Formats: sequence, structure tokens, C-alpha cells
Amino acid sequence: MNARPVYLHGAATSVGWGDSRRSLTDMIFATVTDALRQSDAHMDAVDSVVIAAHDLIDGRSLSSMVTAPAAGSYLKDEMRVDEDGLVAASFAAARIEAGEARLSVVAAWGRASEGAPDSVSRVGFDPAFEKPLGLQELDISAVRLSAWLARYGDPGDSRAAATAARSMRAGRSPRALRVPSRDSVLAYPLRQAEGPKWADIVVAMIIGAAPSPVRVGGVGHATDLPRPGERDLVGMPALRQSAEMALRGSARGIDSIDLFEIDGMTLVEEALALESLGLAAPGHAFEHYALAENVNRAGGSAAAWCYPAMGLMRLAECFHQLSGTAGATQLDTAPRRAMAIGSSPLGAQTHTAVVLERA
Repeated sequence: MNARPVYLHGAATSVGWGDSRRSLTDMIFATVTDALRQSDAHMDAVDSVVIAAHDLIDGRSLSSMVTAPAAGSYLKDEMRVDEDGLVAASFAAARIEAGEARLSVVAAWGRASEGAPDSVSRVGFDPAFEKPLGLQELDISAVRLSAWLARYGDPGDSRAAATAARSMRAGRSPRALRVPSRDSVLAYPLRQAEGPKWADIVVAMIIGAAPSPVRVGGVGHATDLPRPGERDLVGMPALRQSAEMALRGSARGIDSIDLFEIDGMTLVEEALALESLGLAAPGHAFEHYALAENVNRAGGSAAAWCYPAMGLMRLAECFHQLSGTAGATQLDTAPRRAMAIGSSPLGAQTHTAVVLERA
């Protein structure tokens, strides 16, 4: 039996920092409500809720027991993944393809202002071999950049140009954080402007079986080796494999993709992804990133960042571009196909890719 087509009906994003007037559940409820309003859907028609939430980041044991009702899960079929938000979207799409649901709310969130993200990231390292080193997530980005520099040498002005381009794109995004937040201490050779803009983020999307102008073309997942020291941090094979799987599902080649929204904790992951995808020649990642207007139009992690919401945020940006609702970041020529890529700790061990296309 052929899989049922899956369509995107609406998307909403909330970005802020330390807003004492709203609890996390308030933020989730408001964002899901906004997504439903944009999609002209009512909660009564929703028969599935899939969320991406992480207990350590939320600071709540069994976070979904506290937060899922705000996403509309009361008396609904609800499932949670403690993974990137793009995994939740792919899960919801798979349920619709299989006929298990017809309309789904997908939501992901992270509130960096309530905790200490750098400290939390240390928990995921191997307790015997890695945790004693005091490593945090951002340190893997520094090692990744060191390996790239050792392989290809100093990129000259192109690295600074890529940083400037990313900052400019974030500056014009209507969904970027506009107030100061937390600064992380970045290890050499990372530069401060290459790091993430910590934020409180909630993203909600409405995915269903009824036709709409934007549909899911293909989905791909891939996982790298568990220990960061054993991986090809420069080549990022899991990213390449997930993208290839999504492209096969859509029966398209990468040359047909008009827009790429790539999750990366720092500029390094975002830029090196272009080499992994074959969009940039080896050693020219930063140069390509600086010049490519169809890569991370909303500024990537320079606009706002908090795991596990980012993959779903990248998917929402693709949806806005394809539906012509991206605002100041809208491409001059409306794209027909877009690819969103999400990643997870530690050091982007797993990747998910989703191809969207105008129906």
C-alpha cells in the first residue's frame, strides 16, 4: 500500500529570554494556539500530539507530564521524544502516512534562561572516559574546527565573512532574539561570534493528511558512532546519509533543493555541513556559507538556539519560505523545494533531514 501524502498546515515560533510574566506552559499553549489559528484548524480535529522535550533542559522530572497538556495533549493520543524536534515532526508524519492519525500537533521547546545549558551538556558524556575531562557540548565544536583547520589550513577572510553573513541574516529575521541572553565560554579556536544565541524557544507545527500548499517530500535519519573521539567530525557522515535518504524519498537530487535550513550549535557545524552535503568543495565551507543566500536565511544559531527545538525551527523556516510567509527573510524567488536538517547531542551524533515541496 502506498504511503499517504503528508502536508504542513501552519507553523508558529516563540522566541524570548527570561520573561517572568510567562511560564513555560504559558509559552507552549500560546504558540500551539497560534499555529492552530494560522492553519485554520481546531483542537477538536487534532487526533495526535507529538512533542520533543528534554527533562534535563526543562528542569522537570518527566517534563511531558507537566508541559504536554499545554501542547493540547489532554485526552489526545500523545507521544514524546527526548530528541531533536525534527524527529518529532518525522514521527508525526510517519503516523499520518500509516493512517494512524489525520491531524497532528508537533511541538518542541527549550528554555535556556531557566537553567545552565553548558553544565547540563556535560551530563551526556561517558562517565568513565569523557566526563572527567570536564567537556561540554561546545568543546566538540572547537575540536571539530581544529580538525578542519589541520586538514585545510587557515581559510583567511572567508571565516570572518561567513560570521558577518550569518549575523546579518539573523538581524533581519523576525523570529530572532532581540535582547541580550547568556554568553558561553568558547574554547579555542572558536570565536565568540561563532557561538549560539541562547534563547527560550517554542516551536509548533500542524501536520495533517488534508491537502495544503506545502507537503513532505522525504525524510531521512542517520546515527554516527557514540563516542565523539571515534567519529569523522569534519565529514559528518550521519548528516550526509540522512540527507541522501530524504532525497531518495522525494525522488529528487540535491540540485533541485532551493533552500537549506541547517541546524548547528555554532557556525562551524552549519558551514561544514555544506561540505558534507556536497554543496561546497572541501576546504571552502566558510566561503560558500558567506556567499550562499539560500543557506540559513534566518541566521541559524546566531538568531536563537536551544536544544531540542532547533530542528523543528529549521522546518518552520522552510515552511514559511515555501508558503511565502517568511517576512524579511523571504527569498526573492519563491523556492519550490527546501531541506531542513536537525541534529542532536552529543556533537551532532544523530541527524534528521526533511525535504519539503510546494504541492
